[in-house]
Amino acid sequence: MAEWWNPSRRVERWRQTIVLVWLLVFFGPSTIDKVITEPTAWNWTFLAIWLFATAGSAYYAVQAWRNRNKPQSVWWEGTTAPTEIPADDVRSALASTDDRIPAIKALRELHPGLGLKDAMDLIDAQRGEQGPHH
Repeated sequence: MAEWWNPSRRVERWRQTIVLVWLLVFFGPSTIDKVITEPTAWNWTFLAIWLFATAGSAYYAVQAWRNRNKPQSVWWEGTTAPTEIPADDVRSALASTDDRIPAIKALRELHPGLGLKDAMDLIDAQRGEQGPHH
């Protein structure tokens, strides 16, 4: 059963940005003001914690925005990496039919977590090795 909430990179990117803005706008001025008006050890400690959290949040927000157009390098739970598919399964899916599309469907039935593009690439690579007429 699929999860009802699949966190996307877009959601994560905006979450990081909102956390950064929240730290800067809501906590920043009051924290700095407290240190200036009452320079107690607690206020300095809170300022240090705020600076650390803001720097970390800024780093992750910048990374999220910089990587927004890059393909995901992590295979999520429930998906199958193309490198995990045995070549025999690709050959058997291709041998079960004379056409490319049913072969892709057959391969995805064997490996339900395999993406459409990955299955298509595996079938095309195998067809290229066997020749254009299969």
